[in-house]
Amino acid sequence: MKILQLQVRNFKPFSNLLLPEGDAELPDGLILIKGPNSTGKSSLFEAILWGLWGAEAVGLTNDELINFRSTSCQVILSFQVAGTRYKIDRSYDPANKMAVVLFTKRDGAWKRIADKSKSVNSKLDEILSLELKQALSTLLVRQGEVAVIANATPSVLRDLLVKIYDIDLLNQMSSHLESLEKDIQSRIDALESDYMLPKQVDEQIEGCRTRIQEFETGLSQKREDIKTSEKILEKLPDAAVLKKLHELSTNLDSLRREVEVKSEGLKADLAEAGVVDASAQILNARLDALEKGRKRIEKERKESRIKIQALDQEIGLISGTNRDLKEKIEILKAAGADEVIECPTCAKPLSQAERKKLTDEYKATIEDGTAKRDNLEERKRGFVSSSEDFEKQLTLMSKSQDAVKRVSQGQKRVDQAKEKVSTSEQEYSRLLDESGIKNVDTLLKKFGKESIIDLRTEVISLETSLKALRIQISEIESNIQREQDEITKLESKRSEMERIGSEIAEFKNMSEHAKYVRRKLVSGFVTDYVFQKRLLGIIRGATNPYVKSFTNGQYTAIDLEPTAAKGRGGAGLILKIWDERDQAWKKTSQLSFGDRTAISLGLRMGISRTMSSIRPLKDSPVVTPRVRSVLLDEPLGGLDKSRREAVVRNLVNDQSFEQILLITHTDVQGWEGIPVIDVSKTGAASNAVLEM
Repeated sequence: MKILQLQVRNFKPFSNLLLPEGDAELPDGLILIKGPNSTGKSSLFEAILWGLWGAEAVGLTNDELINFRSTSCQVILSFQVAGTRYKIDRSYDPANKMAVVLFTKRDGAWKRIADKSKSVNSKLDEILSLELKQALSTLLVRQGEVAVIANATPSVLRDLLVKIYDIDLLNQMSSHLESLEKDIQSRIDALESDYMLPKQVDEQIEGCRTRIQEFETGLSQKREDIKTSEKILEKLPDAAVLKKLHELSTNLDSLRREVEVKSEGLKADLAEAGVVDASAQILNARLDALEKGRKRIEKERKESRIKIQALDQEIGLISGTNRDLKEKIEILKAAGADEVIECPTCAKPLSQAERKKLTDEYKATIEDGTAKRDNLEERKRGFVSSSEDFEKQLTLMSKSQDAVKRVSQGQKRVDQAKEKVSTSEQEYSRLLDESGIKNVDTLLKKFGKESIIDLRTEVISLETSLKALRIQISEIESNIQREQDEITKLESKRSEMERIGSEIAEFKNMSEHAKYVRRKLVSGFVTDYVFQKRLLGIIRGATNPYVKSFTNGQYTAIDLEPTAAKGRGGAGLILKIWDERDQAWKKTSQLSFGDRTAISLGLRMGISRTMSSIRPLKDSPVVTPRVRSVLLDEPLGGLDKSRREAVVRNLVNDQSFEQILLITHTDVQGWEGIPVIDVSKTGAASNAVLEM
């Protein structure tokens, strides 16, 4: 492949670039690309790679490639492969995303041959006979890649060559085997996550059987306890019967106390009523007598009250007269001896003698009235006392009448209570007969209880214990059944574990075989055949001229010596170099940094050279790649001036590549006739000009 022309719009630092300008094309052979740092030299390579394969080829996102002053970018790349001209037009903007079209020139005109990313990539693979991964290893030598080769360990160097040459068939075989190993290991892990040693399952089964024995021992004891409790309960009345007996007994005691209380009340009422019998005849006669006596006493009380009223009137009259007379006496006494005073009664003038006579008469009248009043009051007190006696007699009669009435009702209540006692006694006796209890006291004594309620509590306790024992037996039987079911499951599990164990052993054996095939056979084949018998010889042949030229003849040959695998590092390749001056083979660790850089660059150029023609396996169906160009991104940094001149001199005369683009910002002046792309920057925009 040869690059003919590069057109760039708004790609990284380039706003609008056509290289070379007009209808000119890039020449064959070596082209130097120079310019200060950060002017965009490497961006030219990125534009070429992005134009061909997109963002994956440059390790950046499409948005990161757009110029900061724009919203889209475009690269148009014209190139030639095996005499046929092609042009690829790739553009990107965030709104419309990626657009790419591949053209070929036929009969002087560009013809579209693919216009989608997938179809363009397929067509490019077909045109170049290699995929992106191989193309990058063939076409591009990145910054720092030479240093990686110079400082690579044997295993890293070997892996690097395997990766560069992409020994696809063997890599695929190794990858498939490794995938198989992972798949097998995943299956093993999945099986082992559920796996249990049959011995452990047997231990679980034995544990179940031990628990069953313990359950059965407990079951036998509880069944004996049930028999004992049932025998005791057979001799005891039912708790409901005992409850009824207790209720009847309590009721009888209450009724008997009621009879006693009511009988005592009846006796008191009989005494108060003044009778000895509660028969209706006696009670009625007593009521008649009390009624007659009441009427008589009420009559006498009335007569007494009338007499008392008459006496009160008479006493009041006497008392009034005495008051008047006393007032008159006071009037008469108040007058002087010579004073004439009228009679207080008739208003007749009275003399002193008449006044004295009248006063004496008044006093005599008062004395007679007082004596008469005292007599009347004595008589009144007698009548009042009699009246009070009448009241007491009436009260007693009223109480007796009430008592007679209560006696009648009380006798009825006593009779009713006695009837209830009799009914309860009959029910109590009937219940005893029905329950087969001859005597309650004997029953209580037999079981050492003081009351029916205590005996009932004992029966309930036994029944509760019996119920609990039966529940426990049911639970134990369920536990035994569960353990037996578990044994059945475990026996099935043991068979399953034996099967899984066999599968695990089989998979592990398969895994060991896969590892052996991958590590020993496939990797060994790569080491023994590909590297030792074919590839290494080709690499040595392609690399030696570069090494000799790049070192001005000091180092004339290289050798890649396979090493055995060590630990996890795997097999490797030791890079040895023949020092013509010292006549000795040396390792890279024995060389100076400049020597290592020159030799590593020679090895990398040899690799790119072989990539355009090598087929690692003789009968491989792979078509020889059609890329005979190389892009060198600043590989001369570790070389002195003479070595840089040696490299450039060799590349100028190198006929192995159609085209070599070399980026460098070191001094390589003095070479006339070498095309130079001068990259510069003005303001924020970069520009590149081809100088012939």
